[in-house]
Amino acid sequence: MTRRLLLCSHLGAPPALARLPSPRNKVRFDGVGPLRIGMAEPALRKILGPALRIETHDSGVYATWGDPHLGLVLIDGKLARIDVAGGRWRTVGGARVGSLESEIRDIFKKRIESRSHSFDPRGHVLVVASKLYALAFETDGDIVTALRAGLRTAV
Repeated sequence: MTRRLLLCSHLGAPPALARLPSPRNKVRFDGVGPLRIGMAEPALRKILGPALRIETHDSGVYATWGDPHLGLVLIDGKLARIDVAGGRWRTVGGARVGSLESEIRDIFKKRIESRSHSFDPRGHVLVVASKLYALAFETDGDIVTALRAGLRTAV
């Protein structure tokens, strides 16, 4: 970490960029790497720097920052959800986009609630929730096609 921080400082990049989330960080119920659910936009901007792009759509406020596989959803100016669409990102339990539905069931055992998928009649949404946070795994019936982490109400 010290080398990365020194290198970024030496090259003129903000020191915070040395802490960018990477696939080495596991996706948790409450965030990934230095990103925490509930963080306000200025705190996100401090970590992600000028690469942070925020777009407002009819369905919400979305943020990207350079990794095409990781998206952020903001509600009332705060990070509410992290969307994972692929890449090497994994959850703390080792689940990822591309995992088998049976693997998700093995990792999270009886904590899973299975729902019908809104867009894929064969698919499921497997939800693992705590009081405040949740992980949701969208499947095509066999394989995880996307996953989300964040506030239970936003996942």
